[in-house]
Amino acid sequence: MRRNPTEAESALWNFLSDNKMGVHFRRQHPICGYIPDFVSLRNLLIIEVDGGYHLEGEQPEKDAERSQWLNEAGFEVLRFTNEEVLGDIDTVLEEITNAIEDSKASQTPLPFGRGSGVGLRVGMGYDVHRLVEGRDLWLGGIKIPFILPSRSGGAGVGYGLLGHSDADVLIHAICDAILGAANMRDIGYHFPDTSDETLNMDSKIILKKTIELIATKGYRLVNVDATICAQRPKMNPHIPQMQQTMASVIGCDPDQISIKATTTEKLGFTGREEGMSAYAVALIEK
Repeated sequence: MRRNPTEAESALWNFLSDNKMGVHFRRQHPICGYIPDFVSLRNLLIIEVDGGYHLEGEQPEKDAERSQWLNEAGFEVLRFTNEEVLGDIDTVLEEITNAIEDSKASQTPLPFGRGSGVGLRVGMGYDVHRLVEGRDLWLGGIKIPFILPSRSGGAGVGYGLLGHSDADVLIHAICDAILGAANMRDIGYHFPDTSDETLNMDSKIILKKTIELIATKGYRLVNVDATICAQRPKMNPHIPQMQQTMASVIGCDPDQISIKATTTEKLGFTGREEGMSAYAVALIEK
């Protein structure tokens, strides 16, 4: 349905896309078994654009049940008809703006958002990848230049992590933590390393799909705390960009993603620069 929106849906999406209203909206994003037209996960706001059939037969009752279910999951639901969107877009946008402002006003400055402690779940993740010549080093969704002397002798060469995908060890650990919190297995289950579809996959895609997966059970991310274990290169200069990159993919604030880095004092496989590992803890809420 993303590929074949109605005229009214396309008209409204022109105003909602690319953070034009100051928040991130998604189209046709699954929530609690439903697929609403537009949703802002961070603001718990759903927008439906209804055609004429929504006024016929049993459909109004079904729509009311759907809205009630989504309300109980914590979402506010705004419904507009095609005629309202196409004929009076200013009033529609004003109502959406008011709902966004009300949502922001009701959020606390704490990373728990609206959470009251009910429906909070914690997961942990761990991942490791071998360090090899001739691969790009991807961590936290960004490419980091990493040149070392060749192990076979000679000039310096680029080193990166070996894996079926781009081997972003940090994102993989974070995704496992998020999936674990929702009791939805791990990334190997959802993105197997035996599939041609996941070969050389950008791990930001895995992160985006992970957020979409937990949303199908009514969960959203509260915060992540992760640690990269590597002897080299220096990670601290790259951490702000990692935070911003992953926040853009998730649709959250960079402050919700904590990233730390440590060495192993030259001990173990990371200390010998044979590989890198990452640990992550994630908190999600219903």
